[in-house]
Amino acid sequence: MKKVITFILFLFFFSVLSHAQNVERPALYGIAKMTYRISNFDLAQSYYGEFLGFSKAFSYSGKEGTIDSYKINNRQFLEFVEDKNASLKKRLVSVSFETENAQKMQEYLLSKGVALDRDVYIDGAGNKVLLTHDPSGIPIEFIQYMPGSKHVKSMGRFLSSERIATRIHHVGLYSKQMLENPEFYTQILGFQLILRIPEDRNVEPKLLYFRIPESAEMIEHYPSPDENFNHPCFVTMDMQETYSILRTRKKTEVLPPPGMGMGKRWLLNIWNQDGTKVEFTEPYMSIF
Repeated sequence: MKKVITFILFLFFFSVLSHAQNVERPALYGIAKMTYRISNFDLAQSYYGEFLGFSKAFSYSGKEGTIDSYKINNRQFLEFVEDKNASLKKRLVSVSFETENAQKMQEYLLSKGVALDRDVYIDGAGNKVLLTHDPSGIPIEFIQYMPGSKHVKSMGRFLSSERIATRIHHVGLYSKQMLENPEFYTQILGFQLILRIPEDRNVEPKLLYFRIPESAEMIEHYPSPDENFNHPCFVTMDMQETYSILRTRKKTEVLPPPGMGMGKRWLLNIWNQDGTKVEFTEPYMSIF
């Protein structure tokens, strides 16, 4: 009898282990949104609404208070939580990657031993959300846009002709270590290293780009000691025109000139009054 029970328990645990090993990662469709603390909503409107030209689409309730959502395109948003002490804190609340199935993502991450902040839940906008943290402490959110949510209902609306860009090209994320094969991103989430500067593997990397699996978007790791390095980078086809438009809109905003990045592309880096960064990049290398 004992042998039979032992055999049954063996089959049970083998079945559980096999299931855990066979859980497939659901698709990741790119950058959905970045959520920041901001010292006041007036600053969000003047900087991201008027200066950068994005439309405030809606508001909803989150665990840290009211969230104002500014629309980049039909699937990408910048969102803000008001905090009068934002400039003194870590300002990134979360970076969100769109997934096809939040529940399956939860099962997959648990099968890989990833600690989750909580089980899948419905956020104040009506989407399914899952939250964890990467090894550097960056809050990583996986979001499944749901029919009837505020984000989906805004489809085709709030796309201002004044917006300075129409897509987030990549997000720069603070990283404690410059690793070419970070377990969380490459081995678990399936991100792929597509750019290393310099290419010489005998030299410490100064820049790493990882492609989000089922997308043409990326995350950037750069050896910055600043935990508020986290930023969206917007793509522009004409840096000079982008800079000229921002010059005409500038009131009290600081607008340094564009510069050439390590990847031989024109870059423009600007910061709001809280010290939160926004970046612009041309997608192609330049010889000028």
